Amino acid sequence: MKIRILGAGLYGCHLAAAFMEEGHEVVVHEIADRVFAGATGNIPARLHMGQHYPRSGLTRTACQEHHAEFMARYGDFTHGVPLNIYAVAEHDSLVDFGTYRQILRSEIEFITVDRPAELGLRCVEGAILTGERHVLADELAAHFAELLGDHVELGRPPGVVDDPAWDLTVDCTSCANDGLNVDRYEACLTLLLEGPTDRAVTIMDGPFPSLYPWDERRGLSSLTSARWTPIGAYDTWHEADAVLRAWGGLPMAVRAEQMIRQMETYFPAVREYKLVDRRLAIRAMPRSAADARLVDVVRVGERAIRVRAGKLDAIFVAERTIRGMVWPRL
Repeated sequence: MKIRILGAGLYGCHLAAAFMEEGHEVVVHEIADRVFAGATGNIPARLHMGQHYPRSGLTRTACQEHHAEFMARYGDFTHGVPLNIYAVAEHDSLVDFGTYRQILRSEIEFITVDRPAELGLRCVEGAILTGERHVLADELAAHFAELLGDHVELGRPPGVVDDPAWDLTVDCTSCANDGLNVDRYEACLTLLLEGPTDRAVTIMDGPFPSLYPWDERRGLSSLTSARWTPIGAYDTWHEADAVLRAWGGLPMAVRAEQMIRQMETYFPAVREYKLVDRRLAIRAMPRSAADARLVDVVRVGERAIRVRAGKLDAIFVAERTIRGMVWPRL
């Protein structure tokens, strides 16, 4: 089959490689000038067992089921977090610390922190230490750029999605071309801070911040916030894109300070880090009060399928779902 993939993020690149291995004629069209130019390369890439989603059993189960498969395929492009802290905020959290531990107890291994202040935390009800890995996005991008080679055409707008010139088009562009099952498009800001990368601090559960390793070789960590990372919510991808293209200057500096100040409330040592870069991206969000993050694969034409990304390891779910839709008897 002649297969066109729209978008050279993790989902698009993985699907392209998987279909090429089966002998299909595959090309990836990426509107930007590099692989992983969108959300994959500009939003923290956490590979966890579900501890980030205490209100969504479906998301936790999905993370746990797909973790081993992701590690088997792409484990060389991940790195462990030496000191990985999840702390429940003392006020305004959607779950209390006892409930959080009870939810996780039968699902993942963790150690309860007896004195969170000894880890530099304050204003938290309690904290745990648990294993987690993050994806080295730059290294994985280089891997796919080499693996896919000339099969990736950069600077190529999508054009007509359901194009009869192709037997199958798989749209992996963060739902840029349709809004089916999308609640909103969030324009997002991620800060990159220079400083220690031996620990991650995630405050739970609600509109709180997270400091997370980004690139250990360059001494970079990311800072995001469920409250401040979304610059705004928009009805279409193109509205969000227009905002990002025009946004910057003082508003960005003010937002960055708000994110740092929020993390300082819980982890004062963040002030010892130096802000060195800002990353912008768009993510298509599902409607879920439970904060579910499941992949969504739907037909958007006779020869076209669209993928709304879930967690990183859900790439294999997307792959199997597409196979079932296109080659149901194989």
